[in-house]
Amino acid sequence: MLRILKFFVAAAAAGLFIAPVFGADFPTKPVKLIVTAGAGGGEDTEARAIAPFVEKHLGAQVVIENQPGAGGKIAFEKFVKAEPDGYTLITYTFPKSVIIEYQGKTGYKTSDFTPIFAWSRSSQLLVVNAETWKTFNEFLTAAKGKPLSGGLSGRGSTTHLMGLIALDELGIKVNWVPYEGSAGSVAALAGKHLDFTISLATSAVSLIQAGKLRPLLLFSDKRDPNLADVPVPKDLGFDMSFIPTLRGVEAPPKTPAAIVKILEDAFRKAAQEPEFIAIAKKRKIVLEPVGSAEFAKTVANVYPKIAKFQPMLATK
Repeated sequence: MLRILKFFVAAAAAGLFIAPVFGADFPTKPVKLIVTAGAGGGEDTEARAIAPFVEKHLGAQVVIENQPGAGGKIAFEKFVKAEPDGYTLITYTFPKSVIIEYQGKTGYKTSDFTPIFAWSRSSQLLVVNAETWKTFNEFLTAAKGKPLSGGLSGRGSTTHLMGLIALDELGIKVNWVPYEGSAGSVAALAGKHLDFTISLATSAVSLIQAGKLRPLLLFSDKRDPNLADVPVPKDLGFDMSFIPTLRGVEAPPKTPAAIVKILEDAFRKAAQEPEFIAIAKKRKIVLEPVGSAEFAKTVANVYPKIAKFQPMLATK
């Protein structure tokens, strides 16, 4: 017995036994990708668009599972308890998970999630009815004269947050009118039931192209290639802060780095596939790759920015 023990000690010292690398054989079964919204919306369609290309580079099936409800809170609270083995991922419109944290008690913290990769970035757009103001300065003059009615795709949504940040910095007040999704707010604006709306750029493109709506300002540090004529704040002399609206994937807390690397590589390569790029171009999606490390920094940086607006983001 003593001889056997001495053998293993000597062998270990000599490096004859090498511990297996956790996750080295990953994946060996399908990967579930949770979508925090119902079928047919932006989150769902982007997830389904990139999934086949992820399968190609991951070597495993990607199964989409829609888990709508409470703006994503239900899905987040289930997801945080999932095994950190790489087989359960989540996709949503960041930073809505952080906004939900500031709206009340939650059973999760976004800062505990393991960022994997984000493939697209959306910017919020200030839009008016085409029969009203022609420039942002005209709109701003009117808004400083009296509070205007502004549409939102849900109180406490990412568009609500961007509206609060931007209009606070511009020094104007707004009577917010929440809708169930951007489709409702842009339709109401087209029908002249609102003075303006803030929505994701992709949500308003069709009505803009139809000549019913006019985009006045894109809340971003650079112009959208699909709306190249729409100015950003710095074009008009405004120094304004932004919170990026990302679409990507995260894994449960404490997912091993080896698995994160495999997943990140698969999603990065998928986002570079010519066919996926063509789909994104057709749908007016702005592709902007954000790796795991950068994604994690973005998560950490948004907390203090969102905290400032906590009382106004309340859902009631």
